[in-house]
Amino acid sequence: MSPPNAKPDYATYPSLTSAQARDAAIQLLSMGGEGRDVDNDVLRRIERFYNREARLLDNECHEEWYKLLADDLFYWMPLRENRFRRDKRPEYAPENMALFDECKADIAVRIGRLTSKLAWTEDPPTRHVYVVSNIEAFLTPIEGEFEVHSTFIQYRNRSEHDDATLFGRRRDLLRVNEDAFLIARRMIELPQSVLLTKNLTAFF
Repeated sequence: MSPPNAKPDYATYPSLTSAQARDAAIQLLSMGGEGRDVDNDVLRRIERFYNREARLLDNECHEEWYKLLADDLFYWMPLRENRFRRDKRPEYAPENMALFDECKADIAVRIGRLTSKLAWTEDPPTRHVYVVSNIEAFLTPIEGEFEVHSTFIQYRNRSEHDDATLFGRRRDLLRVNEDAFLIARRMIELPQSVLLTKNLTAFF
């Protein structure tokens, strides 16, 4: 039996190579919501999945949330580049800077830090409220994988005078795993080109 204060024993997964990360980013950028809609039963299951994920993150149930991630996860928050309308270059590109460019092993390191006594910016802890909405789900060429688009609001408050609200969109690739879903790809899109919040210790 593990001691009561033992750290979670996260599995170690290999990091993605630069080529694998680039391919995953290209895949996410190509997900434009052009596939066939899933049926209502599948959509309702996906909505329940996102509702549960938001609750787990609100309550800092990081160990349970970690189990929702696929072993080959690519978790990406690219920096948006401001463009004039006449400039036809895309706002996002795989080779651009990213706030997060992570695999499952990287997520494990971040969770381990949050659950340690070394993250002084999280003691007292930050309180979170996630709102996930506008969920659309589409079939993909691979059976058991779904392209999902959603919007989110993330409100954070810490101590008396420290709070922040972020709005954004997500593009996910969900994969069926037995009777549940796993997040295989996630792209987080923020409207800002310059992030004004103090830190990004949260998960999206």
